[in-house]
Amino acid sequence: MCGIFCVFSETSNLNVTEKFSKIFQEFSLNISRRGPNHSKIEICHNEDTIFLFASSVLWLQGNKLTKQPIIENDHILLYNGDIFNDENENQRNAYGDTKLFLDYFKSDQSLCSLFNTNGPFSFICLDKTKSILHIGRDKYGRRSLLLGKSNEGEIIVTSVAKRTSSYKFIELPSLGILSFNFKTQIVTLKPWYRENVNSCSKIREIEIFLGKNLNVEEPISDSLFIKDFIEPTEIELTIYRSLDSSIRGTDILSYAFSCNKFADDVQELKRRLENSIKRRITGQPDFCQNCIKKQQPCDHAVVGVLFSGGVDCAVIALLAHKFVPINKPIDLLNVAFSKYDFNTPDRITGLQTLRELEKLCPERTWKFVEINVKDEELDKEREKRIADLIYPLNTILDDSLGCALWFASRGQSEDYTSPSRILLVGTGADELFGGYSRHRAAFRNESWIGLHKVLKEDWENLPYRNLGRDDRVVSDNGRQLRTPYLDEDVVQFVQSLNCWEKTFPSKDDTGPKFLLRGLAFHLHLKNAAVLKKRALQFGSRIANSKENARNVSPRL
Repeated sequence: MCGIFCVFSETSNLNVTEKFSKIFQEFSLNISRRGPNHSKIEICHNEDTIFLFASSVLWLQGNKLTKQPIIENDHILLYNGDIFNDENENQRNAYGDTKLFLDYFKSDQSLCSLFNTNGPFSFICLDKTKSILHIGRDKYGRRSLLLGKSNEGEIIVTSVAKRTSSYKFIELPSLGILSFNFKTQIVTLKPWYRENVNSCSKIREIEIFLGKNLNVEEPISDSLFIKDFIEPTEIELTIYRSLDSSIRGTDILSYAFSCNKFADDVQELKRRLENSIKRRITGQPDFCQNCIKKQQPCDHAVVGVLFSGGVDCAVIALLAHKFVPINKPIDLLNVAFSKYDFNTPDRITGLQTLRELEKLCPERTWKFVEINVKDEELDKEREKRIADLIYPLNTILDDSLGCALWFASRGQSEDYTSPSRILLVGTGADELFGGYSRHRAAFRNESWIGLHKVLKEDWENLPYRNLGRDDRVVSDNGRQLRTPYLDEDVVQFVQSLNCWEKTFPSKDDTGPKFLLRGLAFHLHLKNAAVLKKRALQFGSRIANSKENARNVSPRL
């Protein structure tokens, strides 16, 4: 994980290098917090264009730290991401994934190689021979990248910005690869999917911001993979009919395993999710956040889970147990906001699920970190740091979720601060398995076809939602957010299922995310399997239910 930054301008002004250095100083602290293990600045002159590249590195892959920017012959690369392709495991362990990403980018099938990469990324890459600067984010938008400009013509590309800066910023939409050609003055977009081309409002957003039209090329892939809708048969709906009967809770989950297809799907989901979590845990240096300076192996926590006790994070925590060395604790980070009483809904369910984990894995040390945030501390840190990380987003929902994730990822209780460097989170589970209230409403109004439409719409909108914001707020604490449910192999399997094979948005709380609840039940997380879905902002009690989440936050 890294902080990456680039500013460029076509100018012959001899003082531009000094000016660029001053510009970077505005953002340098936020960039450096993302990567506490190494930082570097590089000035580059390419024909009539001057560039300043800067980065900070959090060392998480490879036998040794890879310094950035990488300068290799005719390319300069800044990279923030992970490559989890299993076939590259030996090369990744030896050299890290930054060099591997550059090799992908320079290959004859570079864009297809990037598209098929398993793992999140954002990047800035200058091809000096062709005088083209390429920038982009992965197809799900899991890593942050912002696009900024000044009135004097400078363009900034950065992981994180500041709301008080004299520059204006937008989040670069995760549409594909955006390329600035300094010879032709043409800006080209190579979309990931056909659906990205149809996202005219997002393309137009970039055009308005840059003040020029984009040359939109043919997409790399015809379609974002979603199974076409077919009407279910009565036999296929047997389990659903049972949900509307007197069978409830774990009884309906137990009954569901009498269906061979459901049992097979649970096993396949378990296999793919295990592999996803393994990729995101193994291969990192054997040091916690405190001991990495000495490069001294330790028995402190290196992995944490953002933990409400719900089914999404409970499954992740239990499967992570298999891949974390038994001498190291797993930190369960549970955040609560209040003036006085921190006995919030997520604190209650978190402790309940903790007891399940302790019973199932008594040999593991589970550190339940009670992160209690009072109003005055919330206001102080929001103004001091968090509002800049949320920027350029500004809604009440961005405010509440951004603050909740920042404090949770800080991992600080009264007597303990988590030293973990990787944080696992359940992001993506609701979109994949149908966990939102709007899924229930769509089913109620239009039956299965309505549910299918909303699930498809949610998935197509995922790259443009809040993953970049989440990356910014968590990375500010020198940790990396990893999202096992958004692993490409997990997504491919879940999206190959019919909507009724993964969710039953019935009146019973067990119905939403039914397949994932089935996996939790199979893993003997019987209490977590039937817990009601609750959004982080309400479970932690940071949100005011009287406020409209879509309104601009007066606190930002």
